[in-house]
Amino acid sequence: MVEASAFSPAGITSFFEMRDRQPDGHPFRDLTKAGARGGGPVISRGILTHVSLKPAAKSRIRVRINGRPAPEAGTTLSTVKGLLEISGEKQAVTVDHRVEVPVGAGYGASAAGSLSAALAFAEAADLGMSLHQIGTVAHLAEITNKTGLGGIPPLLTGGLVLSRESGGPGIAVIDRIPVSSRLKVVSACLGPISTKAILRSAVLRKKVNTLGRSAFRSIITDPRPRNLMRASRGFAYGLGLMSAETARLMEFMNDEGGIGATQNMLGQAVHALAEEDVAQTILRAVKKRFPRLPAFSCDIDFAGARIL
Repeated sequence: MVEASAFSPAGITSFFEMRDRQPDGHPFRDLTKAGARGGGPVISRGILTHVSLKPAAKSRIRVRINGRPAPEAGTTLSTVKGLLEISGEKQAVTVDHRVEVPVGAGYGASAAGSLSAALAFAEAADLGMSLHQIGTVAHLAEITNKTGLGGIPPLLTGGLVLSRESGGPGIAVIDRIPVSSRLKVVSACLGPISTKAILRSAVLRKKVNTLGRSAFRSIITDPRPRNLMRASRGFAYGLGLMSAETARLMEFMNDEGGIGATQNMLGQAVHALAEEDVAQTILRAVKKRFPRLPAFSCDIDFAGARIL
């Protein structure tokens, strides 16, 4: 048996524009060109993944999330299947995810899980693949499973990300908004929103892209954290997917100070940016006002996904 571990930070999307179709409206045949433009913080919380491989007569994959069987983890399963094909070997694969963020609420958990699994598998199987090659397998799995669009490239980069051009690793153009390492992310989560439902709705797609394009144009003229959060709040209100409680949470966090707060895309969750002392004030206030909600403060991750 051979084993390896990898970590991928989670990535919160503050706003986005879907770029998964050609100008004529047809889907890309080459899914490495599909993705999204957008922006948001890559955070120090994420997914730690341990992969073990054992030669077998027939390949099989078992995925666990925080110790429980997770046959629903389709993006991770697709990623490992793709790497098994590349390896040309038959293996019994066990993937153990340790997840530090809510799932399905705009923290990029599917992308972080598939990317960390890909890195650990490639290391354990000694595939000799580059970071972009490994990331592309995870990117294709995310697109195919409709759990996201452009989540992988930002996780390979880290920082307060601005995706200028869409696509998979090596195709997407990822920029970063300069920020101090003292800047923190505070977040609280009420629940999930179905990414698949958004991707399948023509009405919501049109609204997302109109609002996302407007937010992107605003942010690139002034790529500073406060303007990112301001434009993203406008995006969130325009999109209209937040519940009344999410709206109350967002306004509460925004009024507590810091650089600003907005809704996670896509989730009934909120994130704020603030310097360390203010971040702790916001976190304490959220826990007092919304005691039942999972809430945390963490760093921005500047290193990106890595083998451990």
